Amino acid sequence: MPSRASRRPTKPTAAGTQAAEQPRARRAAGPAGGVAVINRRNLHDQIVEELGQRIVGDEFGREGLLPTEPQLAADLGVSRNALREAIKVLVSKGLVEVRPKTGTRVRPAADWKLLDREVLSWHAFSSRHLDHSFDLVELRMIVEPRASYLAAKRATAAEVVAIDAACTRLEGCVGKPDLVPEADIVFHRSILLASHNAILDHLGSLVASLMQIQVLMTTQHRGSFERGLPLHRALTEAIRRHDARGAEEISLRLVQMPYEDLAERLRLAPASLLAAPGGRPAIERIVPAARQAVRYQAKRRPA
Repeated sequence: MPSRASRRPTKPTAAGTQAAEQPRARRAAGPAGGVAVINRRNLHDQIVEELGQRIVGDEFGREGLLPTEPQLAADLGVSRNALREAIKVLVSKGLVEVRPKTGTRVRPAADWKLLDREVLSWHAFSSRHLDHSFDLVELRMIVEPRASYLAAKRATAAEVVAIDAACTRLEGCVGKPDLVPEADIVFHRSILLASHNAILDHLGSLVASLMQIQVLMTTQHRGSFERGLPLHRALTEAIRRHDARGAEEISLRLVQMPYEDLAERLRLAPASLLAAPGGRPAIERIVPAARQAVRYQAKRRPA
């Protein structure tokens, strides 16, 4: 994957005198121009969040040294004891290591616990969110089609109803882009749950925060969300019919759409990408049938 220049996160402004000890507020620009503001329940969580975002955002450089304990505590406006406790959490997540005399150093990214919920959320709002969103959607291409296959074989009647309700909710998001990420995650999580594989379902819960950002990015272009809706309905109907092979194929085509979008943004060579069996023509076969299914669903709904 070609390297891209990282945007250096904005350094926190000087903290004023506060009645209660709090780390300095920090904002991280999201991929759609939004702003994520640290708003954690307690001081400990806020320090962990602040340092975690800085590390994932390359503020200290890859495998770089963090400032000394007195410097970092002063920079954050917190006590050294509070800072030490937060550093312990970052050590447990594989982000840093602490050595006598040499100080606290960022560990290689390969050592980070990338499926940790907090580490994933920090990636989602880092300057490298595009790279990590691509990695996520590539994982989805590997996992979700087979999960859909299992869901079509194993889903109970109640789970089929839940998948249908999630699909209907997603269809109701047309013209409401802010509602799309959450509704899309609910839809895909309902399929993972219906696979009756506990590890697949847990994996879905872990990557939800990063998936939300990925969905937000890949549905920004006008019409992109609407183009994918028929495939969501087609997948729902395949699972309802217990058509495992059909569900697997449709799921692959569905995830192929954001995958190709992100690959184009990153200017990746087609030869390096995962290829869908049969190529694009399968999408053309599925979409008309899916649109027919959507019309059928519309007729069933009360006016």
